[in-house]
Amino acid sequence: SGHGGLGGAGCGHGKGRAELAAAAAVEGWRRTRLRLPVGDRLLTLYLFAFWSQFKPSEPFLVDYLLDAKGLTQPQVYQQIFDLFIYTRLPCVALVGLVAGQRWGGTRRVLVAGAACGLVTVLLTRFGQALWCQQLAEFTVAAAFASRVCCPAVAFAIAEPDQYQESVHTLKAVMLLSNFVSAAVGEVLRDFAGAPLSFLFDLSAVGQAISLFLALSLPQWSSPQEVEEALGYNIVEGSSGHTEDCDEAYRDTPATCKSLMGDLCSSLLLRRVAWWTAWALWMNPVHGLAITYWQGLVRSKNILSDHNGALLAIMYLFAAIFTFASGNAAALRNKSACLVISTMLGAGLLLVKVVDEYKELQIYFWLLLYQCLFEVTTAICTFQVGDEVTRSVAATFAKPGAAAAAADAKRMGHAANGDSPGRKHSLLLGAGLPAVVRDIQTARLTILFSATAIASGANENLILLVTNRSASMDLRFDHLGWLLVACAGALALARCLEATMPSRVASARSLAAGKDAAIEPLLSGDRDTRGQAC
Repeated sequence: SGHGGLGGAGCGHGKGRAELAAAAAVEGWRRTRLRLPVGDRLLTLYLFAFWSQFKPSEPFLVDYLLDAKGLTQPQVYQQIFDLFIYTRLPCVALVGLVAGQRWGGTRRVLVAGAACGLVTVLLTRFGQALWCQQLAEFTVAAAFASRVCCPAVAFAIAEPDQYQESVHTLKAVMLLSNFVSAAVGEVLRDFAGAPLSFLFDLSAVGQAISLFLALSLPQWSSPQEVEEALGYNIVEGSSGHTEDCDEAYRDTPATCKSLMGDLCSSLLLRRVAWWTAWALWMNPVHGLAITYWQGLVRSKNILSDHNGALLAIMYLFAAIFTFASGNAAALRNKSACLVISTMLGAGLLLVKVVDEYKELQIYFWLLLYQCLFEVTTAICTFQVGDEVTRSVAATFAKPGAAAAAADAKRMGHAANGDSPGRKHSLLLGAGLPAVVRDIQTARLTILFSATAIASGANENLILLVTNRSASMDLRFDHLGWLLVACAGALALARCLEATMPSRVASARSLAAGKDAAIEPLLSGDRDTRGQAC
């Protein structure tokens, strides 16, 4: 029995060593990724976004299910595809919920989404039963919902002066991936004569690569990184700063769980409010337009169409314009003006599409509409993310961090060779615990998820109304004039917003005038009393 006890202790000791070694290996891998430059981290995210969207088999999914799997059209459209529609919004809500938890986070959501994407392709490729294809609709809904985290991860990795460029580049990479997928699938099937099963094999390879890249995504900035950047130890800092950070850290789980509170805090920000109003109408209309534009072309008696080529060109041109606008300083502000003008322009473009009857002209206006929407979506994502991240950083920033950032920017940091812009970006979060980056990404994911859910509900409502029109021309005409009316309503709201500060200023000046009339008497009394004393 004594030997047995020693043996058990030895096994436990060995097991403890193995656990410590595994933990050390994981921590070493994490630190290695943390030491990567910001550009390399963003490159990993861009590659993940590209491969997660790379599915050459996607345009031929219906053909594959009908021909290779032997399913009927009612089974495909009613028993399979409808499941995606039903599960899409619940999955988006689940993503927002999981991203706001300490045990979850955006990186874990992206890993799970990439795994679901791989499972989707494998089920579609090798599943023979109907339930396999139905299960694939649940996994693909989860995979698509997880992409809501991608912009939030870009904000977590990039520095503040890189926000705009990183968001536009991320959006452009996704669009480019869609273009490459459509082009590769079309060339392999029509010109190389490749079977559809081979296209699904390529899609599986792409999803496997995206899963590996998701696992390679870095953790957010740690206290050690900020310590190295600022030259002092946050964890063991002086002046009671450790206690402040610990208290903020302890309060973090409650903050993340109160999702509605985080959402309301974000929506109260001015730029967030304007762009949310834009997304609630532009996203549903764009979703319906992209779904039914081929039916519009066919309703104009254009039977020998080139819709596949147009779809690829749409993605390519949208990617080019989105990437080119990544450093435009004029797109960093003026939220209300951009919201109103782009919504008005999109509505007029849809009305112009309805008025045309020639294939080339229809394609031209649809191309302009698609480019306008995609570029503005990148602008929207940047401005909303920039506003939310700065708001969270200001909430958790230690006292004096803003003054330190201003001094650092003014001095230029010529001594240590750092550029003023980079050091100012690091000092924006000076003194913040590492968990603040998680709070920023969680709050952004919650906001993006809630916007997607509201847009989806709005899309169903618009679809219910527009379905009463049998003509496809009338449907698109109604969608266009709906955006024009929304732009007009937002323009009126902007006018009211512009008049409110003037009224507040008038009230303040009136109050200041009254105080000025009373203050000499008060000051005289004070002086008299002072002299008397």
